[in-house]
This record gives sequence, structure tokens and C-alpha cells, in this order.
Amino acid sequence: MKYYIVSLCLFFCLSSFSQKKIQVVLVATYHMGGTSDALRVDSEKDDILGVMRQKQLELLLDRLEASRAEKIYVESEPKQQPFWDSIYRNHFMGKPSIMKNEIYQIGIRLAKRLDIRQGVTCVDWGQYDNRYQSEKYFSEYAMKMNLYTDSLGPGDKDDLSAYDKMVFGELEAFNRLIPTTDLLTLFTTLNSAEYLKKFYYANVTTYLEDNELGIGTFRSQFTTMRNVNIYSNIMQDILKDRPDRVLVLYGAGHIQALKSMFEAHPAIEVVMFGDLK
Repeated sequence: MKYYIVSLCLFFCLSSFSQKKIQVVLVATYHMGGTSDALRVDSEKDDILGVMRQKQLELLLDRLEASRAEKIYVESEPKQQPFWDSIYRNHFMGKPSIMKNEIYQIGIRLAKRLDIRQGVTCVDWGQYDNRYQSEKYFSEYAMKMNLYTDSLGPGDKDDLSAYDKMVFGELEAFNRLIPTTDLLTLFTTLNSAEYLKKFYYANVTTYLEDNELGIGTFRSQFTTMRNVNIYSNIMQDILKDRPDRVLVLYGAGHIQALKSMFEAHPAIEVVMFGDLK
């Protein structure tokens, strides 16, 4: 009887352990520094280094600290890891850098608050990474498509649909308000379901409604290729050492796609910015 009870307890303990999920906190951000994105913020007007913005950043970091993340994944390619490691070491030792970049202003500073010794982890994917033969083939395809697109006349290219123009207009209006909007309010809006869908639409599905030449499909394929590689990079790292909680700090156009992939994984529980208290 004792053997049966011990076995039963062991079974429930193992079952409970196997069901424990890794929490992935998804945080959509805007690019505080320079970027080539079509939907970008004027960093000269958004004085992220000014006294007011820095006070707002402290409140934002207070909210993000509630994530209790053990790792922070950021939008930079792995080849940039030594650079960010160096920046973090200096910051950790009390030698802060003057950088507008959100990786520094949020990622690096949050990592220090949470005492994450490795700082931030770079997981972005670039067209020419070519770690695998399959990526080399995709890069060759992308280069050919870019040459083809460049060869077309102004009237031959797929145009934005009425819906594309509407969503782009809404996001451009939103971006113009960023420099004068309180950061906590801004991040709450940016991470809302409504805006995550708009940024996904703008980042992934534009040009697909007037897609007569297939260029819209190519653009969507390229963005999707990047998103799935970002997800793969994060999941491989998560499953390597299985932390309890991680935080993904990424441009708003990627979060909806990443959310769908993480939610489908049986070992992952997704936590959104709005869930942090």
C-alpha cells in the first residue's frame, strides 16, 4: 500500500512538472534610434535622452521589471552579440553609454535591473546570414526578386490597395504622436490587440490585395521568413536551458506573428505587456 501511495505521489509530481510552461513575455516597441523602416519615428523630435523621457523610461522599466525575466531577446543579429555584450559590461560596471537605441534604453537597462548576467540575447535574422544551404537558396531568390522589382517601371509595380493606404495612414498618424505621448500610455496602446493587428497588416500583408505581378507575395514571404527565423532562434535558446520566464523586446510589426507561433507551442505560455502589473 505504501509503495502504491509513493508511486501515485511521484506520478502526480512528474505530471505537474511536465505541465509547467515557460512564460514568454512579448513586448512591442518602436525604434527609438535610426531605422530604415517606412513607419519610423523622428528621433530628433522624440528626445529619448531628455529629462522627461528618462523619467518616463524609469516608470516603463518598473512595469517591465514585473516580468521577472531570466533572459531578454532583442532585435539585433547574433553577429552583433559581442558589441552588445561589451555595452552591457560597461553599463553593469556603472559606465553607461549615450544611445537612443531601444535595445540599450530598455533591454540593457532592464537586464541590469533583473541582474541578468549575460545581458541581452540577439536573435534577429538577416537575408544574408546563410547559416544553412536553404538560407543561401532563399537569399539567391530574394536577390533575383529585388532585381526584378527594380527593373519594373513605375506603372508596372503592384500598388497599395485602399485598405493598405488606410492602415498605413492610421499608423503614420500614430507615429506622429509618439514624441509627445507618455511612454507607459504609448506602450499600452502599441501592445494592444488592435494596434498589433495593424502593424502585422502593414508589415506582412500589404501589397497582397493588388498582387498581379506576385511582388506582394515575395514581400510577404521575406517578412515571414524573417519572423520564423526569429522564432526559431528564440525557441532553440529557450529549450537549451529552459528558463522559467523570458522577455522578447521587438519591433511592433513582428509581435503578432511571434505571438501566434509561441501560442501554438505546447511548452509555452504567452504573457503580453498588458498582463504585467
